[in-house]
Amino acid sequence: MKSSNDVSSIGLVPESLRVELRRLVNVEYDNVMSDMLAYIIIRGPVTLYMVSRETPYSISSIYKKAKYMVKNNLLTPMGLNGKSNGKHIYEVTVKGLLTCLAYKCLDDDIVLNKLKIRWNLRNYNNYRLVSILTVLPYIIKNENLRIIENIDTLMITALSALVNNTIINNKLIDEYTVTNVKNTSIYYLVSNIINSMSNNKKPDIILGNNSFLIGYYKNSKILYVYICRLCDKNCILTYASCDNHCPLIAELSKDMINLVK
Repeated sequence: MKSSNDVSSIGLVPESLRVELRRLVNVEYDNVMSDMLAYIIIRGPVTLYMVSRETPYSISSIYKKAKYMVKNNLLTPMGLNGKSNGKHIYEVTVKGLLTCLAYKCLDDDIVLNKLKIRWNLRNYNNYRLVSILTVLPYIIKNENLRIIENIDTLMITALSALVNNTIINNKLIDEYTVTNVKNTSIYYLVSNIINSMSNNKKPDIILGNNSFLIGYYKNSKILYVYICRLCDKNCILTYASCDNHCPLIAELSKDMINLVK
């Protein structure tokens, strides 16, 4: 994958995506929030006192807005009980970063780079990141928005939606974006989660269709199930301990022999 430095985000975030992100985050946005987000993204984590000192708002206005932003998961207090060295300090959440991107409170490059740091996607270019953001409003609802704070869960959710064709037919998302997100999520899962589950060894083969996605280790005959919806168990990222009656084994037997000879 290309380094994030290889691609500028100028013109990369279309207005249509900002509109969808606004619907997704679903918050009451104003200039106070915009300036607070911008300041804390760049300078944070910081105290609200520092925000008040370096923005044109009173401390009472800052505290009132911060209370709303914490309640709506745009800011989060850091440290034990939200304190560090006895002071209340705050940082912006992923939802806060998406809100800034939606309303363009800062240059897109700054926000995208912060997102990549929070999601541990530093080696992913901005095109791949924007592709993920494009499908986000269609795979996650506002009430489940905390999923976005955990990149592992987000990648699993995205891949699950794509493998099961739940958004492929959406006219607002082109096939290239769907393919890009699917490839990115598979790459992430194999490179990070699956490797940690399987002693850092990548599968010899990855197989899948609309019902399952698995990794196969030829020498040990082990299957790791990333997603499987062939039975009521609905497995996601688990070791496959199927017997001959498992629907997954029956499906794999159709084409596995030729692939692993």
